[in-house]
Amino acid sequence: MLGDEKSVRYAFLNRLGFFSTSLIFSCFTVTIAVTLTIFLLLSSCALTKQGYEQLKEGQSTKPSVCIDETGNEYYPNRVLIGYSDVRKISQILNLLNGRLLLHIPEISVISVEITEDAKKAIQLLETEGIKNKYGIRYAEYVYVRKLVPFEIGPLQEVNRALVASKVSSYYSNYTGESLDVYLWGLRAIKVKDGWKAGYNGDGVIVAVLDTGVDGTHPDLEGQLVEGYRPLNDEILPAGSDSSFGGAHGTHVAGTIAAKLDGKGIVGVAPRAKIMPVVLFDNGGWYVGDDYAAKGIVWAVNHGAKVLSNSWGGSGYSQTLKEAFDYALERGVVVVAAAGNSKSTQSYQYPANYPGVIQVGAVEFNGGNYIIADFSSGSPMISVCAPGVSIISTMPQKDSYGHEAKQSFVIPENGGYYGFMTGTSMATPHVSGLVALLLQKYPTAKPWQIRKMLEQNALDIETTGYDEKAGYGLIQANAVEDDLPSSGGLDYQLTVTDAYSSWRVPSVSVSLLGISSTGRNVRYFAKTNTEGIAKFIGIDSGRYDVIVSGPDTKVNSNGLTRVAFRKAEERTVIFQAALVDNRNNAVRFSSSASLRLVNPPPAVVNSQIVFVDVTKLPTETGYEIAMNLEENFVDFSELSGRYLIKLRLPQKADTDILLSGTLTLNGVEIPVNGKITKNSTETYLSDDNGSYTWWTLFGKAE
Repeated sequence: MLGDEKSVRYAFLNRLGFFSTSLIFSCFTVTIAVTLTIFLLLSSCALTKQGYEQLKEGQSTKPSVCIDETGNEYYPNRVLIGYSDVRKISQILNLLNGRLLLHIPEISVISVEITEDAKKAIQLLETEGIKNKYGIRYAEYVYVRKLVPFEIGPLQEVNRALVASKVSSYYSNYTGESLDVYLWGLRAIKVKDGWKAGYNGDGVIVAVLDTGVDGTHPDLEGQLVEGYRPLNDEILPAGSDSSFGGAHGTHVAGTIAAKLDGKGIVGVAPRAKIMPVVLFDNGGWYVGDDYAAKGIVWAVNHGAKVLSNSWGGSGYSQTLKEAFDYALERGVVVVAAAGNSKSTQSYQYPANYPGVIQVGAVEFNGGNYIIADFSSGSPMISVCAPGVSIISTMPQKDSYGHEAKQSFVIPENGGYYGFMTGTSMATPHVSGLVALLLQKYPTAKPWQIRKMLEQNALDIETTGYDEKAGYGLIQANAVEDDLPSSGGLDYQLTVTDAYSSWRVPSVSVSLLGISSTGRNVRYFAKTNTEGIAKFIGIDSGRYDVIVSGPDTKVNSNGLTRVAFRKAEERTVIFQAALVDNRNNAVRFSSSASLRLVNPPPAVVNSQIVFVDVTKLPTETGYEIAMNLEENFVDFSELSGRYLIKLRLPQKADTDILLSGTLTLNGVEIPVNGKITKNSTETYLSDDNGSYTWWTLFGKAE
């Protein structure tokens, strides 16, 4: 059971209707094959043995997951909580009767194991009286995310012959490696242009956030520094096998930093080092946004300069956003796969967080290159890279992640190799080239590195920028470019009420680029509990800035819910020319009035009472009363979240039915209530019910 404030808080929330069973969503159990094909089977949300415990014990099946309001899967037994006062963590745990799973002090976040569904815990924590007392910045689901290979080739001999036949007639030996004929990706990006200029990634650590990496592979021996397994809080010894979640991470690592030794393959940055961070553990299951954020922060704190992410999902996570912001603010470059949905309107994360280099996939097309059919697109696509029939390292026979049917062994070094396809494979090509650029410019800002990639990319297919290929196919001659001195910035927007006294959370902020030529980029973020939306390392330029919200019950993705009705949402649109780092502020305002229709005489001289849900009944200012004059009251000057009730000056002699219209921001909303005999008051409600508050922002001056 959820912890009680000696029953007072639970009773208060129950009275507000927050524990209605109608709010619980359908749940599923998920089963996965080695090839990462996903099958969903209907199940209950019963919380038996927890998923992270199963993963720790090496089990390859995952327990139940649930579905949130927007169709995203989440783990039901965990909740992520952003806090503002570290001293109150123990009180939060007591409130939830929860167990602390992890604490990430760098971004002020905890993950808590609970016995109730996370839905109920979030409803409790987002109640304003609770949130204020316990210093809760936000509460959200722990989402489920997936690796994004489009295909893992099962018939390696056929694939080898096919790739060789396509490539060999166009290229002679390029790298000197024994599997050189299959390394079309390195030819495509002209990696030797970077090597000849003296850059091979030396001194740069690339964190591979994935399934773990087999450091015993001959092409990866000596290439791995210490890594991290966040699920177990385990340091992975340098050079060890950590391929707990399968072959995917080892394949990615080889593309980045396999050795140049004449045997097997070579990576884009053969002198860079790989830092494995296991986000997909036993069975290939995602450890959750909580452990992922912990892994991200650990990698940044332990010297990673590049974060390579060949994974993603659709749920917006404030925790992941803050973890990646933590990296970007410290000069760490973040690279992420666009996904394989084919859509040009793909908004998965982390690829679509501001400041991230989003990567599409290209394929070899007989001497030139085309965007892969499966490659997702979006206005956030930066560049593309080779992603079809990519050969790379696979876990060795005795490793955790060995996949016999998807790999083959070569006699030169006894190493295993295999082909994979997807934006997962394109991403490490970019991560490797980023390592070369950081070798030359070790103090470069992430946006400067992104600009170098974009400015030197080979335009393919559609002339100029497009939302499938971005600026084009990356080219290693980017290392010869000067470091850009302009073209990127950090932007911060703060949203408040009309009086600048309430900083409004869960407001969507979109930056839509305005350009007659080139990229009309679209950045998106949400305001945190301080009312701030951060955009780190974005393009400079002119933007339409669209500020809309706060989130209603319908479209909230697990962040703090502020509003319940579309009429409560406000929209402010303005243009901004962003050249240097900049802060803006937006003030929301609202209009609100109530008119009763033909009330009985007993209602004369009554009061309309506004109950502040940000305070508990014992607190000063819990209620604000206004006199009802001629059956009308205007309360546009109020700012905050209120329940509304009518209070008589004396007890009613009989039942009284009330009806009227609440006009909110120009929208007329029918309301009604009933005062029973011998009572003095009733809540006025609309279709959302008596105990859903009304969100107001005050009157503009």
